[in-house]
Amino acid sequence: MLSKFIGGFRREWTTILLVYFCFGASSITGIAEVFFQKETLQLSPVEVSSIGFWLLLPWSMKMVVGTAADVHPLFGSRRTAWLLIGCAASFAGYVALATVVADKDSYLIATLLTVIGFMIQDVIADALSVEVAQGEEERNQIQTLGRAAVLLGAISVGYLSGVLAGAIGPRKVYALASLLPLLVVASLPLLRRSRQRRAAAPATAPDASQDVLGGGKARMVILVGLTYAVSGVALKLLAVPFAQEIVLLVSLVLIGLVLARIGISREIAVAAAVIFLFRATPDVGQGYSYWAIDKLGFDQEFLGVLAQVSSILSLIGLLVFRKYIVSKPVSFTLAWVTIVGTLLYLPNIGLFYGIHEWLGLSARSFAVIDTTISAPLGQLTMVPMLILTARAAPKGAEATVFAVMASLMNLALSASQLFTGYLNEAFQITQQDYSRLGLLMISVALIGLLPLLSLPRLRRVESAGAGEARPAVLQPA
Repeated sequence: MLSKFIGGFRREWTTILLVYFCFGASSITGIAEVFFQKETLQLSPVEVSSIGFWLLLPWSMKMVVGTAADVHPLFGSRRTAWLLIGCAASFAGYVALATVVADKDSYLIATLLTVIGFMIQDVIADALSVEVAQGEEERNQIQTLGRAAVLLGAISVGYLSGVLAGAIGPRKVYALASLLPLLVVASLPLLRRSRQRRAAAPATAPDASQDVLGGGKARMVILVGLTYAVSGVALKLLAVPFAQEIVLLVSLVLIGLVLARIGISREIAVAAAVIFLFRATPDVGQGYSYWAIDKLGFDQEFLGVLAQVSSILSLIGLLVFRKYIVSKPVSFTLAWVTIVGTLLYLPNIGLFYGIHEWLGLSARSFAVIDTTISAPLGQLTMVPMLILTARAAPKGAEATVFAVMASLMNLALSASQLFTGYLNEAFQITQQDYSRLGLLMISVALIGLLPLLSLPRLRRVESAGAGEARPAVLQPA
């Protein structure tokens, strides 16, 4: 009966799906994290944005881990050993947060460990999802189940994240979260048995035409990633002025060189730049959450309710609009999602200025209504990037280009955190003074519309590409 809804399933897929599920379920610390930052560490919104910048950088290292796992096995293993390293890093980070973390620096280190761990697990799960599949149908089935596992993980802990944060406190929530990587480790025997059976099968010679990491490309990808990783650590430790700006600029240049070396079409290059602009726009930052807690009395349980509503409706919105978005040009999707998203953001601004009182509603009722209306757009901003990435790779280089493009888009989120910090500092948002928060929110809404100015250029490139049988390709350098 269950197979009618989810299709086929083999137990060898368990580890892969657990990795995705645990990544989604890691949002169980989301609300605890807000209160840990606010009350235990007493971080300002500017400090939270600064930390957020560094926490997003590991996701731009996916291309390095993926390439390294392919060409540099550890202890004779290209997958299991790397997966164990990822689980160990996440476990260590969560344990530190649950026990010894007491200041900004130790918080950054511990949280970086958890992020790096999940990033490594995600990269290896992506690779395994291709390796364990027996044919195209199974490969598509695993990908579908993987995305469902991530969403199911997030939905399963939405309300629970708020309840637990209020009932047992942030540190114990982090302790519970440390069980997630242990679940992945516990499933490894299933994966090992599957891989042993495949190893016993007759080996086939690799197709040289599919060696997309040949010609020094693997070394180049690893060196590029390690260069900006090492430079970022060095700049941070030495407290060099404008360290974040330098790291961002160097990273962008290096990833651009990698994309040029691999080769992508002109349309994809322009679209990647435009989507980068949209994803790099700032948000309000943690100041809004702090204000809602202090001034509106939003407690952990209620924030859990909002998280649950948002995660469920985001999934519904993705399912409802998926086919419509896929059938439209990226420029069209970016335009309508941005405009509608800005309009649906206005009630948040109105909440700060007391519009709920004019309407005779409580702040909580107004927040639930607003979340219900705006949440379906939550996943749609990711779809253009996924469409772009799926189209970006030359044949035989799909995995490599996907990792590099994902790194570029994650750098855009780092840029967003950097700009968010600028705005919070300019408007002087602190836990003691939220008086300029409304002006900050209005500024963020207006800045979010600026990338619309780049869409005519993207639209022209899309139209030209649609009229050409073979789009021009940036040849490898």
